[in-house]
Amino acid sequence: MKTQNLFNLLKVGIATFGIFFVAGQGAYASDLKGTAFSISLECLNDTTGLLVGQNSTANGWQYAFDSNKDGMNGNYWVGAAPGKVNPYDISGMAIKETATSVIVAINGNMKLTGEAEQGAAGGQIGYGDLFFNMAGKTFDNAMSSGDLFGIHFASANASGVQQLGVYSNVQAKTVTNIKEGYSVATYGGLAGGGNSYESQVKQGGGIVGYGDLTSSYFTNNGKDNTFNLNVINSGNYLSGISFLAQGNITQQLLTTGYDASKFNGTQTIAFEFKKSGIVQSTPEPASLAGLGIVGLALAGSKLRKKLA
Repeated sequence: MKTQNLFNLLKVGIATFGIFFVAGQGAYASDLKGTAFSISLECLNDTTGLLVGQNSTANGWQYAFDSNKDGMNGNYWVGAAPGKVNPYDISGMAIKETATSVIVAINGNMKLTGEAEQGAAGGQIGYGDLFFNMAGKTFDNAMSSGDLFGIHFASANASGVQQLGVYSNVQAKTVTNIKEGYSVATYGGLAGGGNSYESQVKQGGGIVGYGDLTSSYFTNNGKDNTFNLNVINSGNYLSGISFLAQGNITQQLLTTGYDASKFNGTQTIAFEFKKSGIVQSTPEPASLAGLGIVGLALAGSKLRKKLA
């Protein structure tokens, strides 16, 4: 009888450990699946996005490719001056999620410090802020409900926040009116009329693309075709970022498994941030093992009482 009791109690302990062990195996499943990342230039001359889980991964990296004929470049339309590259073209974006962090890589021809432009505020035009939305909503709906996050990574831009890092409860704004861009009043923003960004790309012989996303994500399914929000206006600071690349491909970035051959842009901006502030924490393997040991300890305690 005592032997049977011992066997049963050991089964309880092993089952308890097994439950926690299985939970531990699942703890590394993507916390960001379905999250929409997006980035625009300050002038809104190009925009792209990535939807986590949309494409397969390689070495943990997921890549989203933008049209290479949709970066508006003034009198050159979607092209470039002879012997030059189009500085307003974004090639794409890549994301790698680990158990504790997220690495973002943005590739294009725009430098982190921006492109010199005499008529623009600050004498340059650069990247806007990176936004992401984990709620499965359009950009506007996520912002209205407090579900929009933003990352200020380019210190040269005209963002409403100064400290580089990740922000929650973000309210976005446009700087197109001070950055020689697609303002609503003059051009109609993203898709609001014959002079809008999308219309001019098509007039210039280009092909509009938004990576994994579509214009519906930005225009709230066509309810606001004049969308042109591209930087953080306000938000709650969560954490900082760590750069892995600020233009040139680095060995630090390559060691993460990033494939530098995926994009054709001359500039790669890559940075990492911690997930702890943006997703619900999941137990680490050590913690789960500890919980398993607790389960076995409880079984052992019951066993001692039975055998006493």
